[in-house]
Formats: sequence, structure tokens, C-alpha cells
Amino acid sequence: MLINKSILTSVILSIFLATACVKEDLSETGGNVHENFELLWKTINENYCYLEYKNINWDSIGNEYRSQLYAEMNEKEFFTVCANMLNELKDGHVWIYSDFNSSSYGNWYLDYPQNFNPTIVDRYYLGSEAVWVTGLRSNKISDVGYLRCPSFMSTFSFSEIDEAVSQLGDIKGLIIDVRDNVGGSILQAHKLASAFSKIKTKFGYIRFKEGPGNNYSDWFPQYIEPQSKTVFDGKIVVLTNRMCYSATNDFVLAMRSLNNTTIIGDQTGGGGGMPISSDLYNGWQLGYSINPLFDKEKNHVESGIEPDIYLDMNKDDEYNNIDNIIEYAIDYLKE
Repeated sequence: MLINKSILTSVILSIFLATACVKEDLSETGGNVHENFELLWKTINENYCYLEYKNINWDSIGNEYRSQLYAEMNEKEFFTVCANMLNELKDGHVWIYSDFNSSSYGNWYLDYPQNFNPTIVDRYYLGSEAVWVTGLRSNKISDVGYLRCPSFMSTFSFSEIDEAVSQLGDIKGLIIDVRDNVGGSILQAHKLASAFSKIKTKFGYIRFKEGPGNNYSDWFPQYIEPQSKTVFDGKIVVLTNRMCYSATNDFVLAMRSLNNTTIIGDQTGGGGGMPISSDLYNGWQLGYSINPLFDKEKNHVESGIEPDIYLDMNKDDEYNNIDNIIEYAIDYLKE
């Protein structure tokens, strides 16, 4: 029986979107440091989707760290070698977990200003009068709606998104604040974006890695689908910082495709490769990006998405419990 490749790929994609991280089962356990190292190196070499894009010489890196191995090294020393080698990929979706330590690359946000103070937002912009629906919080500020989405790990429905916004009443614009949201379910990210879409909108593409080297599937477009109604169709501002990662990066990409939306803040942290995980012989878990995502012009989004308006938090304002990025967005929407 012949199977249409686009249908098969859609099924595969739905599995990735629903799980966000898939674990492969390797039955073999144990192994010495050399065997585990070779499995780690080979797994990245054959499956990691950004070696070519980032111009990474994985052979050379493997030789460098392979030379640091010796038969008598303890497991903590070996873990450090593996973690340091994986950090050469500069990818927050690459990690290694053991029963005594875990490591992932963090400089995608640590090297940049925070541009977000949760205490100020909670106390002075949301406060006790905020609407709290599942993982979403909202409040009306100076005739402008403010919707805070701190994570896509929470499961919220379309009706709950509608409740969080409709209870704000008549507003002159809507701020969606996803700063410090490091991701979660890409399905939830797409659901939130679809609540503000009037028509089916293409916002990007995905490709599937089908083998070692530069071996990828065709381009498959990604859409946000309109719901039974549009929660809000006025002017929207999305606030971003470097800790907008993974599914949040995809949310910002989707919102950017809407004509009524402006992105304000800092460039997102990226995380454009869908992650998968597998085990080493010794039981340690290895995570890595396997399928790259692109914008609608087929550009990689691994390194993040630039805002329409760059804006950093002002330290003097922050000292006085003012989030100048929110204040700028309010003024922008009321113009």
C-alpha cells in the first residue's frame, strides 16, 4: 500500500507537537567511558539538525574531547567532558542528564539583559484584581489590556483564553507579555496565537531530518488556524526578551505573521530545533535538536526573532517599580 508522504509527515509532526520531547528506548546499558562517548558523539553526528547551519566541525570537536578520556576517570569527570563537548553546539535544546548532575547550554540568555522583573509585574501591573484563568493572568491598565503568559507548560483551552481577555471589557489594545517564558508545548503556543487570527495564516515551515549530513525532507508549511471567533482583533503588542525560547519562539513567530501585531523588547532566545532525547549505555539521557523550524521566508529561527522595536528596561524606572517596556507599549497602543 502506498502512503502519501505529506500525510505521513503530518502524522509524525503531530506526534512531535503533542509530546515536545520524545524518548528513544535503548535496551543496552553499562559500557565504559569510551563506548559511551562514541555513542554520544555518533548520536549528535547523525541526528543533530544544525551542524551544517552552524558550520560546526564535529569531527574536530570529537577528537579534541576524545583525547581527554582515560580508562580510570570517574563518572563525574566523564560527565564534565561530555557536557563541555555538547556546549560547543551552543544550543539550549542540547542537554545531558545523569543521576548526580545535569547540564545544558545557558548562554543563549545569560549573556543578555533580563529586561523583565516579575515582582514589579505581579505587584504593580497585575495585582490582586487580575483575572487568573489557568496559566494566564490579565488586567486592564489605562484602557489597555495586559495578558501575561509565563509558560506554555500549562494547558489552557480556547475558551479560557477568551475569558482572560473578554473580562477586561472595552480596551484600546492588547499587550501579550511572554517575557521569561522558556517554552513548553508548541501546541499550546499555536493555540494562543490562533485565538487572535482571523484567517488561516502561514507563519513558517518545518523540515524533517532524514539521515546523517545535510539530508532533510521537503518543506512543510506551518499555519495558525482561526477558532470559532477571534478573541481580540484590535492592535496587539507582544513583549519579548532573550528568555523567550523554544515554543515561545514559535509563538512570537506566529504572532509576527498577523498584520495587527507589533513585537517590542529584545530578540527572542531562539530554540528553533524540535528536541528529542535518547539514552547512553550508562543510562544518562541525551537531548538534542532534530527537526529545524523556519520563518515563512524559509530562514532559520534557531538564533531568535528580532523585535519590531528594540527596547531595554530602564534601571532608574525599575528602581521606582516601573516597567518602562509595558509603559511604552501602553502609549504605543493608545496612539
